[in-house]
Amino acid sequence: MRKHRSYKDNQFPEIPFFEKIPRLAILGLFFGFLFGSLIFRLYRLQIMEGATNQEAFMSSIVKTQKLSGSRGNIYDRNGKLLASNRLSYDVTLEDSMNYKTTKERQRSLNGIAYRLIQMIHDDKKLNVVLPIGISDDRTYEFTADGWKLSRFKADFYGKMEVEELTEEQKAVTAQELMNELTGKKKFMIDLSYTEEEQKQFGMPESLTPQQALQIANIRYGLSLNSYRKYLPYMVASDVSEETMAAVIENKINLPGADVQESSIRTYEGGESMASILGYTGAISSDELDALNQGESIYTNQSIVGKSGIEKSMESWLRGDDGTEQFYTDVVGNKKTEPVITKAPGTGKNLYLTIDKDLQDAVYRMLEQQIAGILLSNMVDTKRSEMPKAENAAQIRISSDEVYFALFKNHVINTERLKEDSSTDLEKSVYGAFTQKKERVFTQLSASFDAAGPGYDGLSDEMKGYLDYLVSEGKKSKLIIGNAGSPDWKNKSFRQYLNDCIAGGMVDLSKIQNNEAYVAIEEEVRLVEEKMLADLKNSQEFDLKIYEAMISEGSLNGETIENLLYDQGVLSPEDPDRGLLNSGQLSPWAFIQKKIKNLEITPAQLALNPCSGSAVIVDPEDGEVLACVSYPGYDNNRLANQMDAQYYKQLSNDLSLPLFNRATSQLTAPGSTFKPVTVIAGMSEGVINSDTSIVCTGIFDKVQPALRCWKRNGHGVINSPADALKNSCNVYLSEITYRMGSTADGTFSEADGLQKLQKYAGIMDLDKKTGIEIGEAQPHVTDQFAIPSSIGQGTHNYTTTQLARYTTMLANHGKSYDLSLVYKITDPDGNLVKSFAPVLKDTAQLSETVWAEVAKGMNELVTSNASLKDLKISAAGKTGTAEESKSKPNHGLFIGYAPLENPKIAIAVRIANGYSSGNVVGVGRGIFDYYFQLKEKEAIITNTASNVSNNLRTD
Repeated sequence: MRKHRSYKDNQFPEIPFFEKIPRLAILGLFFGFLFGSLIFRLYRLQIMEGATNQEAFMSSIVKTQKLSGSRGNIYDRNGKLLASNRLSYDVTLEDSMNYKTTKERQRSLNGIAYRLIQMIHDDKKLNVVLPIGISDDRTYEFTADGWKLSRFKADFYGKMEVEELTEEQKAVTAQELMNELTGKKKFMIDLSYTEEEQKQFGMPESLTPQQALQIANIRYGLSLNSYRKYLPYMVASDVSEETMAAVIENKINLPGADVQESSIRTYEGGESMASILGYTGAISSDELDALNQGESIYTNQSIVGKSGIEKSMESWLRGDDGTEQFYTDVVGNKKTEPVITKAPGTGKNLYLTIDKDLQDAVYRMLEQQIAGILLSNMVDTKRSEMPKAENAAQIRISSDEVYFALFKNHVINTERLKEDSSTDLEKSVYGAFTQKKERVFTQLSASFDAAGPGYDGLSDEMKGYLDYLVSEGKKSKLIIGNAGSPDWKNKSFRQYLNDCIAGGMVDLSKIQNNEAYVAIEEEVRLVEEKMLADLKNSQEFDLKIYEAMISEGSLNGETIENLLYDQGVLSPEDPDRGLLNSGQLSPWAFIQKKIKNLEITPAQLALNPCSGSAVIVDPEDGEVLACVSYPGYDNNRLANQMDAQYYKQLSNDLSLPLFNRATSQLTAPGSTFKPVTVIAGMSEGVINSDTSIVCTGIFDKVQPALRCWKRNGHGVINSPADALKNSCNVYLSEITYRMGSTADGTFSEADGLQKLQKYAGIMDLDKKTGIEIGEAQPHVTDQFAIPSSIGQGTHNYTTTQLARYTTMLANHGKSYDLSLVYKITDPDGNLVKSFAPVLKDTAQLSETVWAEVAKGMNELVTSNASLKDLKISAAGKTGTAEESKSKPNHGLFIGYAPLENPKIAIAVRIANGYSSGNVVGVGRGIFDYYFQLKEKEAIITNTASNVSNNLRTD
């Protein structure tokens, strides 16, 4: 028997070894299976799927960031630098820290933003992403409007489309939006801080509204990158070395702040080149979508061309972006230093067809000529003392209009008059203004009363104020419905409002009223108070007060001219101030002298005329040698980080400097169209080179009759060339009459128009020119056949389109696309692309026709007072186009030279320049300058010497 140990010897009986084997085997197999599974899994992950898993793993933690490339340079045709890049330093900020609470995060970032602002010093260097500014009355206002403002609001409220905005979001004011930005739900930007908060977050005891806005700008810009915390926000660009050193030295106390090397765009072309070159700026959300088109070429930090060549040639100028890679943690914080995986590139260099020196010279000629036209039509008489002009040629500029222009176009800053730092003179003027305004409002209130004098019994000044009050009420839609009823001028203003309210023509929701039911008399009182309150806060109405002061003489010319010195418009060192104040120089002589010397420019006055354009083309290939729009602007102040205040100034400037007059302004061509009519008549066989017509001064075969510019007639006009030489309206009208006459001798308006349209199309006046910066669509006349034959009707063309038409006259029918670019090179100067002339079409007309037109245009030059002594053979045609009887006519000139084998074709227009005679001087100057017929500086300064207000208006 087997002997067992007793219970006392051992608690458990010993199990023989051979009995343990099955249990060990099972356990071993189990662990072997687990180990094998682990090995297989590792093999599969690392060997079989290693590459795929590695890629997936790396993509989850490796971030790729773009490095912006440098833009290419722009040169003129002679290699003169027009646009380039300059090394600069930008202050950037990343949200790189982890915080315990939201409040700590917001206060800390606000403190960092505030300290950076203090280091930057120059507010103009700060990046502005919010379209909000501070108005002159220290309240927040939007600095953008229209689509741009609506697009910002959509982005702010997270809407894909502007249409998705609610009515409340569309109507949000700048102040309300700032309240949201600074509130607890956004950035917690308080205006005051405790002593503990000041120490902890580096904030001051209190923030000014301007500082709060600047912090909000930084915080909002930073929030746009919140989904990519490693992407820095540019706080300021092109900072000083002092700022750069301060930021670097304090980096340890400014988490996320840094200084990065960058480049900024600089322009050498001056105001004359701005309309061609354009400028660059931060990309907008719309531009980001449009330019990327499904690709990731641009980011929301990209700088792109915003206008001009910078915009149209963006794809060539932009440098290829590079990339750098780095690791981040799960929340996007950068964990390693970046490694450049692709170096950024430099864009291509552009060489323009423009001759910068010629461009500058023509710009100065235009400015000088416009100043001369102003001077010749300014009279030292008040408007109220002048007779009403019977026609556009008789319009003169009164002395009070000249002085008020300085206020109306903000040359004199009326807001500065009320500042504590204003001069004694400024305080005196503002005091007189305040008294005048109080008197006006007292009289306005009195005029409301039914017992008052009524509209007819009011002074012209008070009638003007009441007219303005009603128009503003309608503009703000306080007064709605049928604007013509009731007629307020036949009753007191109070009765007018009473009738409007009774007729449901007043939007009473705009009136603050807490009562459910109010008598109509009370509603009238509330409406009156609302209208007067709006008027008191209206800067436009303030200008009307200043206008009245100038008109009545309480604000005189000498005082206004001294304000120009006090506000820095004119140099304090100018000796003419002493002559003015001592009486040796009269106020009127003083202002004339300043305009003549261009110390006060036509653009600043923004009177009529204040603008012009000129285009010069090589007729052999369509290359544009000059494309001038006056006035221009300083594109350096708009490029890169836009000077918002300067942009606002340009936007409000009544001379419209941002508007390219050469490519976008459409006007009738006047008599410069007459060669087309001659071409049509000869080609259709209704006239030939020997056709003569008697001009009696009026063409009365149709009604209304059309008069010739020479009222008593030219007598016998012997040929089409003679008609062009004399610019005879009757001859040109007869051509169209014959082209539109049917077999039975009756005139068909439609047939006459159809023939003019056909030949305008042959001369490419119905097409855009192909110029790279874009232009307005031309319009060939479609009404009034007889007036259309002399360039009136509904013709509308840009100066560029008239220039291309002139090249066709010069080269006898060859039509080239106009071009501003002739070659593109890489940064090393190797040719990438050349722009060969693009011959679009050739007008297949008889050489007899071309010769007759050339003869007539040459005879005009040899007989014109301004051109007859030109030391080179040339062809030309003057033109005067009427737009409105209340404004001066437009003056135009086209021409080419030499007559044989032309080298340049030109088109010049001065809007509201009174007559063609006032414009032909610029054409003469261009010929003299280009062919070096006179000393260059003398050509420019003497351009306006032939200006007269009595020159013919053909």
